Amino acid sequence: MRDLEYDWQTLIENVSDPSHVPFAHHGVQGDRKKATPISMKIEQSTPNVIQTTHKTSFTKSTITFEPPCRLEYAINFGDSGKQIGVVTYCIPVSPGKSRIVAQFPRNFAKTLHRLTPRWWEHVTNRHQVLDGDMILLHQQEYFLQQKKKSFESWKTAYKLPTSADRLVIEFRNWFDKYCHGQLPWNEVGIGVPENLEINDNRSVVLDRYKQHTQYCSSCRGALKTIQRLQVVLLAYFAITISGVAIRYFFANVC
Repeated sequence: MRDLEYDWQTLIENVSDPSHVPFAHHGVQGDRKKATPISMKIEQSTPNVIQTTHKTSFTKSTITFEPPCRLEYAINFGDSGKQIGVVTYCIPVSPGKSRIVAQFPRNFAKTLHRLTPRWWEHVTNRHQVLDGDMILLHQQEYFLQQKKKSFESWKTAYKLPTSADRLVIEFRNWFDKYCHGQLPWNEVGIGVPENLEINDNRSVVLDRYKQHTQYCSSCRGALKTIQRLQVVLLAYFAITISGVAIRYFFANVC
């Protein structure tokens, strides 16, 4: 899980859009040079579920959104029977802030997956993906809000011309129809500011400790281990330097 510096609506749109991966996560989970068009098909769209499918030369993916929070990818690798998934819960926290809880099921290479410490996967992969989105979406959300002041709705503020935008469009239509385009913050005593603030301080926007580590038992445990190791190594260094100094003293002075 991780707390995010952008709104729930932006989080849903981001996770709903597989075409952003090779661009926003270049070198981590994608390659811009290998990006291809995504032909997305709406399989069903009801008040309780929106589901799409799209195919590539190697995979078939199904994306399912179950309002208001659950968004899942199921990715099949041809006829091999191998499948991986991404199951996310996109949770509103306050206006301009959200939380993602994600699981990554698979039916192959399970042993290696279990042997890899969770904190290592978080540090080397998951956080890098979320960092790549964080700065981009935090700023774009602010710019879009400023732009929306000149337009009546997202339909005129957005440009969604490709097939890869189909799920975002369905989500936006669902949100307009069943939620009137807004979350009921006032009903739970949370005021909605007229303007979202933009934070240019990267150390705050990308504060992994406050957003994740303090809540994650695996990362928190790894951090404590590293801190203890630092103390041990510092003590060892001090003892070693002291020993060398004493030997030098007796060898050259006494």
